[in-house]
Amino acid sequence: MSKTKEDPNELAPVPSQTGEVRDMPTYVTDDVFGEVTENGPNYRNVGWIGTVALMMKSQIGLGVLSIPTAFDTLGIVPGIICLIAIAVITTWSDYMIGVFKLRHRSVYSIDDVGALIFGRVGREFLGAAFCLCITSRPRIVEATR
Repeated sequence: MSKTKEDPNELAPVPSQTGEVRDMPTYVTDDVFGEVTENGPNYRNVGWIGTVALMMKSQIGLGVLSIPTAFDTLGIVPGIICLIAIAVITTWSDYMIGVFKLRHRSVYSIDDVGALIFGRVGREFLGAAFCLCITSRPRIVEATR
């Protein structure tokens, strides 16, 4: 199919120059995160809707994969009771994290919480414990198989 009339909004091809390097940053606008650069979204400036989306993603994303096995093991009625209990616990913990975050806006990670509670020693200890937890998790999962 050939065009008889050129579209004024269509971009014309530009010939490249030998040795020409253009460092133009690429920006994408996202509904939740706003402007996303090539370094990724700015999670510190997400807003409450973005925070809700991130928390729901992390809470539902991995947990939903284990629901069929849990229901197969427990049965339908105990499975639904356990699902509701876990949903209540998760909702309560999300609420508590939100209240804490509103009271302590400078806290962004677990080591910041350690610094708030125990000072520098708490920051170093909880930061190291978190790193140990993240790095040892794959080994623990592999050992239990």
